[in-house]
Amino acid sequence: MLSLIIAVYKNIAALELIFDTLSLQSFKNFEVIVAEDNDDADMKMFIAAAGQKYFFPIRHVSQPDIGFRKTRALNAALKLSQTEYIVFIDGDCLLHRHFLKQHYLLREQHIALFGRRVMLSEKISKEILAHENDYTRQVLATDKKSDYTATIKLPTLFSLLTTGCERLDAALYLPFMPTPIVRNSGIWGCNWSIHKKDLCAVNGFDEDYVAAGIGEDTDIEWRLKKNGVQLKKIKFHALQYHLYHPENYSNTTINEQLMAKKI
Repeated sequence: MLSLIIAVYKNIAALELIFDTLSLQSFKNFEVIVAEDNDDADMKMFIAAAGQKYFFPIRHVSQPDIGFRKTRALNAALKLSQTEYIVFIDGDCLLHRHFLKQHYLLREQHIALFGRRVMLSEKISKEILAHENDYTRQVLATDKKSDYTATIKLPTLFSLLTTGCERLDAALYLPFMPTPIVRNSGIWGCNWSIHKKDLCAVNGFDEDYVAAGIGEDTDIEWRLKKNGVQLKKIKFHALQYHLYHPENYSNTTINEQLMAKKI
């Protein structure tokens, strides 16, 4: 079994689509923990309903919205996890049906796996988000698990090519490709996994990072490497699709903070 931790902030529509892609996973033995950097009543209501809608267990950690504190939410979710292997994604990334299977099959002791994501265009993201489902409101009245089956369809390679999407090499599912150890940087917080004990050995995520950009991802990477964990690239194995949104952060100050911490 593994734990999937999803970092979210004020995007219920995207989270519902992620849950739909999770309901279609070829690997079924997982739990989901939503790490919310906010404390939103609508999010709580949605997750309560989702717990009845989907077959997999869902738990939820939240905190007051007093600035960017993603790493604090991730640590809270990590402490709540009940398995020995952890996969991390962001709350705006949809998953290929073999995403969890590949992370699970390729896991190794003292190895952090990392993948990449297709950057969906604004046009195709709007089309996917136009999917509406009122089922969450219906199940609030019952405590019985549903037999819901998602109907979401992820874009084909042809549609990616013709709608202005980017990083299309990350859309190729090639499970027989080798998974090389890499010596340079690699982890992006949207698509990576590790044994829980390796993450706990470096005391989890550094909560000093209070702005988005570099630190929440690359800080954990360099500390893991210092502690003997190697990085393995699984780009063509664990595929995901990032919903479009304008970039809303600058890396300069965070990069300076990261370099100061390394020194």
